[in-house]
Amino acid sequence: MKIAEPQEIQEARVELVPLIDCVFLLLIFFMCAAQMSKLDTITEVVLPVANKASVPKDMSGRGTVNILPLGALAVGDQRVSEEKPFIVAGDLVNDAGLTKAIGELRKNEPNMRLYLRVDKDVNFKLVRRAIAACAQAGIFDVILATYPNAVER
Repeated sequence: MKIAEPQEIQEARVELVPLIDCVFLLLIFFMCAAQMSKLDTITEVVLPVANKASVPKDMSGRGTVNILPLGALAVGDQRVSEEKPFIVAGDLVNDAGLTKAIGELRKNEPNMRLYLRVDKDVNFKLVRRAIAACAQAGIFDVILATYPNAVER
């Protein structure tokens, strides 16, 4: 009877290239997720269309305020009302709350610009109230969000 000769067992080793690829992919994912969480956009806001709208190149250093029409479902089961029409950082706030929230954001970012996302069906008096609250907080650079004319929604 013929007995097989023992074969040499190769030493196990860890391949680092796929591990490094996975680490870089995770790093990119978390960097993108962190940037998107800073924008604080709400999908329920239907932005108006403007003929001369342009896409901003630099989105850094911006605070975001969302304004939905009165009666719209905003945060959880809360509805937008005349008393609390503004949404900042996921909270429904009134004029004083908006001034306070923007003031706190401004402490972290002294040169902050405000990104005002207003639904196309909102009465302009709410926009005027938001701009006044921003002025009280010391923010005078306000950007109104719109869609370019080519992107009809």
